[in-house]
Amino acid sequence: MSIASASAQFRETIETIKSAHEYEIRAASGAWFTLANAGVAESTVLASTAQEAAAEPGVGLRELSERLVQMTDFTSGTAALAQQISAQLQQAGDHTARAVAEALVLESQFDELMQQRQSLSTSAHAEQAMEGAITALTARAQAVLTALDQEYANVIAGEAPTAPRSTGPGGPGTAPVAPASAGAGAPGGAAGPGAAGAGAAGAAGAAAGPAGAAEAPAADHQAPNGSAVGAGEYPHSSVMGPEHGDFAGWQRDPGTGYLVDPATGREFDPATGRWIDPVTGKPFGEATEYAARLSGLGTGSGGLASPAGLALVAPPGVAGGGSGGLAGLYGGVLPPSIAHAGPAGGQVLSQAMRNMDRNAHVATQMAMRESAQGGRPFMPPPAMAGAAGAAAGGGQGRGGRGARNGRLTDLIEDPEVWAPRRSATTGVLGE
Repeated sequence: MSIASASAQFRETIETIKSAHEYEIRAASGAWFTLANAGVAESTVLASTAQEAAAEPGVGLRELSERLVQMTDFTSGTAALAQQISAQLQQAGDHTARAVAEALVLESQFDELMQQRQSLSTSAHAEQAMEGAITALTARAQAVLTALDQEYANVIAGEAPTAPRSTGPGGPGTAPVAPASAGAGAPGGAAGPGAAGAGAAGAAGAAAGPAGAAEAPAADHQAPNGSAVGAGEYPHSSVMGPEHGDFAGWQRDPGTGYLVDPATGREFDPATGRWIDPVTGKPFGEATEYAARLSGLGTGSGGLASPAGLALVAPPGVAGGGSGGLAGLYGGVLPPSIAHAGPAGGQVLSQAMRNMDRNAHVATQMAMRESAQGGRPFMPPPAMAGAAGAAAGGGQGRGGRGARNGRLTDLIEDPEVWAPRRSATTGVLGE
């Protein structure tokens, strides 16, 4: 297999994963959940009415009460089915988001590999090594796609309750409702849950903006990190709105739950109130309840918020960029992985820059995908690519080699360079 054919196979697999629409699946889940709640409420009303009818004297009231009890059972069963479909679609939507995020990471790694190829020799050995690296990325992408197809196969809905039949003369009989189905799409292709999602197409379609209707909402709020987001309620969106203050415009990682800044690639754990080390993926620093208390989030010496994005500057007393510029993004405190100078300091710093740049890229792409599918309107910061690399001096942004020498063996022999530092599916370090 040539490099061209290996590359084509990789891109085809990635595009298949990205063809799934995580936000629309979540919106369909929300519509089924709303239907389930409506069914529960209606069942409660019918049960109360049945009790009242049974307690009142009168001709036909007992028969009416029995009929209402039957309708109560049917409505309750329908609500339970809707709840089951909602849960299945929600799980499928969450899994889709994680799969797409992982596909974006693999795509970013592939792009970096292609840029590295430009500076490598064209010997047969180098070409063979390059082909092997692409094949390894393709295998990981195929594993993500296979797991996604298996998840869609679990969207099987359930047995619908049988509607009560009318026993009166000439009364219309109601046939049993056919079991719901939530097809998993074509084999080998992440087409997304079909029939069950189509049952809530109204909600997903409305979210995407019906043609001829009112104009789609605009990203009318300028966030501190330089991005623009739309105000309003978007319950299925992972993009933070204006109500989140300094975190407006950040994106919630579908695998870890961390908030990621599309402008710089920084990560913040809202559960612990601490920053995330860009190399180890572990929380560090003092816990803080609100981001505004920290330098580097639009206030203080660590970062300057402007329409052009979050400018990276060194804290007082630090000349130039380097790790000092990076410390400015974290309230003046360096992440532990790069806090101590040593022989591998430049290499670790370069890795941190690559990880942050990759985080920013994935967060931006995920936010823009959601916006295109009807989620919260989002416009990325005008200047985001390479921002983290500018802070370190040695890092060259996307595709930059930083402290590395650009040899293909570095990319193959050092798994830390290419392997995600934590799984986008499980969030576990080292997977």
